This record gives sequence, C-alpha cells and structure tokens, in this order.
Amino acid sequence: MTRLRPFLLLPLLAIAACQTQRKPLTGYDSPPPGILLNQNEGPSLAIWPIFDLPPEEQIFQPRLNDQGTVIVTSDEGFYDYSEIYLNGWTGGWSQGLQGVPAGTYVVELVDDTGESWGKSAPLPIPAAAPFNVTNPSPSQLPAVIFAHFDDQVGSWTIDPATQDADPATDEITVTNLLHEDVVVQRCLMTAAGPTSCTSVGTVSPGADLRTVETLTTSPATSSPTSSPTSSCADCYALFIQLASDASQSYERDLVQGTGTFGVGGTCQIERILVHGKRPLPAGYVTSSTGFAMSSCYGYASGS
Repeated sequence: MTRLRPFLLLPLLAIAACQTQRKPLTGYDSPPPGILLNQNEGPSLAIWPIFDLPPEEQIFQPRLNDQGTVIVTSDEGFYDYSEIYLNGWTGGWSQGLQGVPAGTYVVELVDDTGESWGKSAPLPIPAAAPFNVTNPSPSQLPAVIFAHFDDQVGSWTIDPATQDADPATDEITVTNLLHEDVVVQRCLMTAAGPTSCTSVGTVSPGADLRTVETLTTSPATSSPTSSPTSSCADCYALFIQLASDASQSYERDLVQGTGTFGVGGTCQIERILVHGKRPLPAGYVTSSTGFAMSSCYGYASGS
C-alpha cells in the first residue's frame, strides 16, 4: 500500500483546522482589550486631524482614555481596532467614531509605531441616537481638533453642550496659528468682494478671538451681484485675512445650515484655525489652497 508522505498531509490538516475554528486572517475572534464601539448607533465623535504628512498613506488609531477603540469587522463576529488612513495635508475632512459609549474621554491619535500625534482635554460624549432613516442627521457632534504641522502641535475640543440657549447664533473662536496678526471683519459679500465691513478684532500670533454671530435662516439665491467665491448671494460673512495680505483669507458665511459638514445638525459652537496657505486635499475643487479651517465645515468656498 502506498503511504502518503507527511508533508502532503499538513496542508489538508491546516485547511480543516481553519474551517473548523473560523479564524480571521487578520484581527481577533474575540474582543481585544479596549473600548468596544456599537456601530449600530449613530455618529458619536468628530475628529479633525490637521497634519502635514508624506504622500504615502499612514495608519492612525483613535484611543479613548488610553484604550484602543474596537470594532466588529464582519458579520461572523471578528474584531479589530479602528483605524484612520491619512496622507498629505489632512485639513478639511473630519474623521468619525461611531457608537462610543456615553462618558467623558481623553481622545488621542496614535500612529502605527505607537507615537502620539495629539491628546485632548477630557470631552463629554453623550449617548448616540440610533442611526436610521428617521434620524439621518443628529445634533452637532462633540469634536476634537488635532494640529501637528511645522512647529504647531496642539488640540482643541468642541463640546456642543456648552453652547448658549439661542439657536440662531454661532459661537465662533478664531485661533491664529501663524506668526503674524490676523484681522477678522464682518462683511457683506458681493461680486465686487467684501464690502460694508465692520471690525470684529485682530488676533495676534498664538491667540484666540471669540465672537457670537447671528445666522440668517437660509442662504439667498444666486444672483448677478453675488460673490464668485461665496456660497451665498449678498449675505454677511466673517472675513478672516492676513493683516499684511488681504488676498490670503477665509470666509465663514453667516447662514444657518452651512456649518453642517462632518458634525451633523446646525452648528452653534465652532473653532476656526488659521494655519496659512496650504494645498487643499482631494475633493475640494473651488480653489487650490486653503488659509483657515472650520471645525464645522472644513474649508469654505472662499478659502
């Protein structure tokens, strides 16, 4: 009788073992140490990384209170840590965590070598509403901004629970990350550019300026007099510019509903970070560079 050689039996045994135990090729067959996210719930947290990375994609992991965030990777019950893939200039697009258990968390982004790229102050995260067709857009999400470029390293939190009681206002903080002054004005935006401007203030390097702005209920329709760089026609906007060069500017239209990108609902508390001219990431087609970024809707059309 001819015997099978042992090395021919090993692959068959290995296949049988895999089929029996149903081990994932990557990840875990039971939850690893960390905080398990409930991905059947709605968004819980917006993360805005403002990094200047090489063009090659880099992997980051969000951590909460020094613990990894764990997700279910398939219907078969496999698990892995959640990951964020970033490359190049990352400003303008928010990342999100879905189904974070209610609590107060220190949020951190760690790269695949274990190096931390930012750690926030404690931020309360309420229970997320179930995400379905009857609840497609929840209220404004808590958010964390991480800056890690040039000589700038910092983090800021946005807690919607601290907003004032007036739903028609937006509490805006302008943060100047440049090494020269930034001027903030409230202007009427027209085809000829900003006009009827009133001064809101000047922000020195490294400083903040806080203003409470009333938002109009809806954007005006397009008209021949509207600004070609504005998303609304003849509406007021915060016009933020470099003190020495008005061509380097950012426009925040003071219209309800324009601050919904990446955070859900109407924005009522917001931070605008002035970082200087940077190439816009893929997906922005209105301009080649951005001067500042909002925690509510990334880059405006007038960047």
